[in-house]
Amino acid sequence: MKGTVLANSSAIDRSKTDFYPTPSNVTIALMKYLQLPLDTIIWEPACGEGHMVNVLSNFCHRVYATELFDRGFGVVGIDFLTAKLPNWIDWIITNPPFSLSEQFIRRCIDHKKPFAMLLKSQYWHAECRLKLFKEYPPMAILPLTWRPDFLFKVKNARPTMEVLWAVWGDRLAERTEYVPLVKPPGVS
Repeated sequence: MKGTVLANSSAIDRSKTDFYPTPSNVTIALMKYLQLPLDTIIWEPACGEGHMVNVLSNFCHRVYATELFDRGFGVVGIDFLTAKLPNWIDWIITNPPFSLSEQFIRRCIDHKKPFAMLLKSQYWHAECRLKLFKEYPPMAILPLTWRPDFLFKVKNARPTMEVLWAVWGDRLAERTEYVPLVKPPGVS
């Protein structure tokens, strides 16, 4: 099912692919907020077809791109949930498979590096995630003020999914900052 994307599908359909390529404007908005130093080395552990990697690289960051499945990009066969953290990584930034987002977050916490995860906007609205939020509160919740086009302009498609970035530092946050991000002008 290479390249298959499903939006507003049933949970059963989504579990077959769980592949939502990240539009460039989503990553650009995050990078403008983070303003990471140019020598930052970022691990993108669910790189898919490289959409996010290309944007991170354009911000002059070095990116270690890995992917469990062969989507034609990155180091293939690396399972982020079991892989060791290379000691030279500074940040982890990814759009995790939504069905594995909590496992990805907990794995990042184990790595003890700052990280950012793209999540559905209602992610924290579930009682089952309250424990995670209380144990490891993110330093920032960054909702997007637009609906990204995860379908990349498929004919007659209309973006329906609202998302946010959740950002954790290298230590527990005392307070979570809430900052809506504006769509970068001139970027689709």
